[in-house]
Amino acid sequence: MMKCRFVITGLFTLLVGIADASAQDIVARVPGLESNKDYMNLLRSDDKLRQKTDSLLAVVRDVRVAMRSDSELRDSLSQIRMDSMRIVLSDAENAIYNMRTQKMKLIDQINAIEQQHVLSSMGNIGGADGAKGSGSIFNNEYFKKSIAPEDFKTLISMQGKETTVRDYAQTYTKNYSKIKSLYDKYLLVTTEAEAEELYRQMATVMDENMVLERRLAKLWTEIYDQKIYVYSYFLEKESREDILEITESMIMESRQQKLLSVENCVSEPIMDYCLQKPIVLNYEMYVAKLLNLAPAIDSLSNASRISRQIDYRMPVVEVERRSFVDYQPIEFLPRTPYNSSNPIPDCVIYEYGVVYRILLGTYKYKQSVSIFRNASPLYIEKLEDGRFSYYAGGLHSKAEAEAALEVMKKKGFRNPQIVEWYDGRKTNLSEVGEGEAITYRLAIKGGELDDTVKDVIATMAADCQISKSSDGVFNIGTFVSRALAERVAQAVGKCDENLQVEIIEIKPEPKPEEEE
Repeated sequence: MMKCRFVITGLFTLLVGIADASAQDIVARVPGLESNKDYMNLLRSDDKLRQKTDSLLAVVRDVRVAMRSDSELRDSLSQIRMDSMRIVLSDAENAIYNMRTQKMKLIDQINAIEQQHVLSSMGNIGGADGAKGSGSIFNNEYFKKSIAPEDFKTLISMQGKETTVRDYAQTYTKNYSKIKSLYDKYLLVTTEAEAEELYRQMATVMDENMVLERRLAKLWTEIYDQKIYVYSYFLEKESREDILEITESMIMESRQQKLLSVENCVSEPIMDYCLQKPIVLNYEMYVAKLLNLAPAIDSLSNASRISRQIDYRMPVVEVERRSFVDYQPIEFLPRTPYNSSNPIPDCVIYEYGVVYRILLGTYKYKQSVSIFRNASPLYIEKLEDGRFSYYAGGLHSKAEAEAALEVMKKKGFRNPQIVEWYDGRKTNLSEVGEGEAITYRLAIKGGELDDTVKDVIATMAADCQISKSSDGVFNIGTFVSRALAERVAQAVGKCDENLQVEIIEIKPEPKPEEEE
């Protein structure tokens, strides 16, 4: 264990060295600060820290991919590897967290220098000093009269929605931490029951985050565009081209940051919010300075620090549902392995995955193993009516099952049949035709489907079509899995609480009886 930690520490040291060696020339973000050595050194430190974080994020991605591969194996060696990779993952994520703390301190120092430099050279608007309602820019009469009434009304509306967007972003990051914690446990559990329970918990939180992403993206885009438009108009009207140049430079830098961070962001809408929110706050701070609103400047500075606590530079947790299906080809042994000491085991029903078995027969009473011609593996299933079905094998595909079916016929089994289990649902494929299995659709009523709802449906169920009936009910389907239908139904309900979603089970029509 100590040796493993030593290797990990060496890896981090190597990554740090690479980041230091690749540091590039830094350009001042605010004109006029090029000669400020402290400021330029802070920018260099911030850039180096970004590169180190990117390197560690790449390590986390690679480790998670390796852990996902090993999680499907259940031998002792894979467990040892999983334990070692978990140590690497823990150390890497702790290092990323520590670097994030350092970065926040650096950004606070950088912003303080930039704001002091810009604000000290701005001056005030003479006509604004005596204006009433000077507690904030939104209550300032001079500012209000400088904006068209409709634009000012829209601006106040956007300000009222800011808290909602912030709540979306904060909830998303809290959910992310929960998903990551559940996922680390999910990779290590060894039974399907444990894994499925953790997967259900993760799926619930992931679906909530998907809805939050889309709500945040739509609302924040509206707020950002409207606020930037109004503030730019005000600054242009006051002939403050100097401030407009600074704010335009900030916008260009945020776009560059987005390009650099696209591979290392947990969510593009969260990244947009984290990069653009400081721009909006700086606009408001500059407007407050022009209006000589010192209390508003202090309040906005504090809001800027709070907004930076939301981070988008986190490793994406790509959750792939684990399959515990134990696939076994059918063999014919010299001697049957089953007896009174080793009876035929119960047929295992997996909650997730697809497995095919060959049905050898269904009987009123349990049968002697001798009638199954030494086939292995065998399974028994007790039906609701008290009868017993016997199966052979655990096959991966329908093609394998069809080949096995022919072998069983040649071995003398009179009526072997292919039975499929799909996410725990049993279908006798020899008795039904193609497309005759049970499927599901969603019936949604209670309102129209907005873009967020449609986007969620398209993301979760790309192959499902949306249609609207004459009575105003939206039909979504079809789903081959009830579990997926339930997830989509829950996500739609989170998008719009007014919508009523019902899952409809579609059973195949019975075949007409043949005439004698």
